[in-house]
Amino acid sequence: MSLTALIIGVFAQLFFAGLQGLIVVFSGAAIANNSELTPFQDRLLSSLMLLLPGISLATAGLLVVGYLSSAPWLSNLWHLIPVVTFGLYLLFVLFLNR
Repeated sequence: MSLTALIIGVFAQLFFAGLQGLIVVFSGAAIANNSELTPFQDRLLSSLMLLLPGISLATAGLLVVGYLSSAPWLSNLWHLIPVVTFGLYLLFVLFLNR
């Protein structure tokens, strides 16, 4: 992994963390106001508000550690973890709106 790819990847993960935080907070608030949630769903939405941006921040940290330990170019696949978890969140939100 090159230094340029690392810098772009870390900035992208930081941007995605902020974007996820905003989307999760506002969508969770809209869902909580418009539907009756079970206590489990309410706790899950509350924990996802911190967990999803945290996964992006942890991925940025893993990218830096990978660069420092001379990881191969396949270490760029770490970028998929936050995208997949955000996709799972969107599926959960669609299930709650049903």
